[in-house]
Amino acid sequence: MSNGINFFQTLLASIFGGNDPDAVKRKLLKSIAKNLSRTKFHFYKISSKEVEPAFAKFFYDIYKAISPAQAMFQNTSLATLKQFVISSSLSDAQHAQLADLTEESIRELATTMNAKDLRKQVSSTYSAFAQGFTSARTASIDLLYSKLVAFYNFCTYDFYVIIKKFDSSLHERNFSILPKFRATDGERIEEDLKNFTSVAWAIPMDASWDEMFELMKKIKGIEPIAPNIWKKILARLRSVKDENVFEMMIQLISEDPLYREKVRIENQHIMDGYLQEIKRQMESVLEDVRENETKCHTEKLVNEVFGTLNIEPLKNYNSEINEVLNKKSFKGFTYEEPIKYLKLFLLDYAKKDIRDLSDIILVRGEWTNQQMSTPMSEALHRLLNISDAIVKFDEKLAENGEWGMKIKTLLPRCERDKEARNIINMVIGDANDEAAQLITGSVKYLIIYDKNLKTALEDFMKAPHSQLIVNWKDLDRFTEGKLKTKAVTIYKTIYSFVQLMQMFNIQLKTAPRY
Repeated sequence: MSNGINFFQTLLASIFGGNDPDAVKRKLLKSIAKNLSRTKFHFYKISSKEVEPAFAKFFYDIYKAISPAQAMFQNTSLATLKQFVISSSLSDAQHAQLADLTEESIRELATTMNAKDLRKQVSSTYSAFAQGFTSARTASIDLLYSKLVAFYNFCTYDFYVIIKKFDSSLHERNFSILPKFRATDGERIEEDLKNFTSVAWAIPMDASWDEMFELMKKIKGIEPIAPNIWKKILARLRSVKDENVFEMMIQLISEDPLYREKVRIENQHIMDGYLQEIKRQMESVLEDVRENETKCHTEKLVNEVFGTLNIEPLKNYNSEINEVLNKKSFKGFTYEEPIKYLKLFLLDYAKKDIRDLSDIILVRGEWTNQQMSTPMSEALHRLLNISDAIVKFDEKLAENGEWGMKIKTLLPRCERDKEARNIINMVIGDANDEAAQLITGSVKYLIIYDKNLKTALEDFMKAPHSQLIVNWKDLDRFTEGKLKTKAVTIYKTIYSFVQLMQMFNIQLKTAPRY
């Protein structure tokens, strides 16, 4: 700023002559005073540096005229007015679409369809709603709101603060007693005047105000100001602005001839934010519905697979340790929930029921081609290995384990030691990756086992003309005629468990190695 002032001082000195900055300043202020005296507004007495009663009368007349609007806006926020502007611009079709995008409507619709179909339908409704706002229509809405904001800011400006400085006995919005204005020192109103011009000169004085007044009448039932009175106020403001009266007053009061009014006219753009907020709320409800559906489906699958069995978490890869890690701002263990289900399933079901069925079909069954039994046998073998691998995996996170010892040692230092934090993050990442490998590997081999079990069941139904296993009758007697029931139950249980694992959307960094 100082460089700018020096430039102007140099320029002005070259015009007015002389190199004395004070002399240049005095000449400039004298010139400003002369220009101000030539205007028809006698608001400032230069000799005494006082603001005249005429100035207070100017503001008082505006204050009295806009007083009803001030009262009207007293309990009305711009946010409320914004909603009215937008709502008034909606077509009948858009009003209906907007009603379908409320949380209540979306949740009601969720009772009749699944989350995927719900998202498709709600998204289609939102697209149709948003497409109704063409660029021309959006510009029109923004322009209307811009005028309303300028009008609101002007009417809610604290005129009373300025006027009271000219008559201390004045009561707010009491126009029954005529005020007795006295001149006041210019410095008392300098900042008020600057604030006022920043508000008043932001008004688009050439704009048409009919649409805004019609909207205000719809909102409040009456017009805030009679349109003809508002036009008179604008005419007086324009006259003052065109003659730079207030700017020259501030220059003389502050003795700063280089002062310039700083007016920032902000064109409001409300439609993008409005549509984004509707979409955000819509997405929030849809995500909540999806999560609830996932949770309910997960609980259903857990009940189908485990019934009333008590499902214990792993000893070390669990939510309790996650809480400790989260307090230190670590991401924590991602798959502690699915892997606890996997451990119980492999230990309680694969090593018992599935293995028992496999002993009957794979060991006692007389296969026409022994190689046909290999995928099923290999899948079971892999699953039993993974069961043991889960125990070893969890042991690595014990306090004396390979990973657990690192976490235990480095965790107290992680807030001040970046390298310690990096190592813990690597350990957590490796643990999550191995957990994912264990889960996806199990799912892979469970699918292989279940597909082959289904093939065996289909062959069982063909007996005595079966082509895969020739002694189904003997195998059925071995299980007291319950082989089919046993196999079907296991097939369904494995199918449900695979669905349960797929609910967790396991993300792999590398291909499953189990």
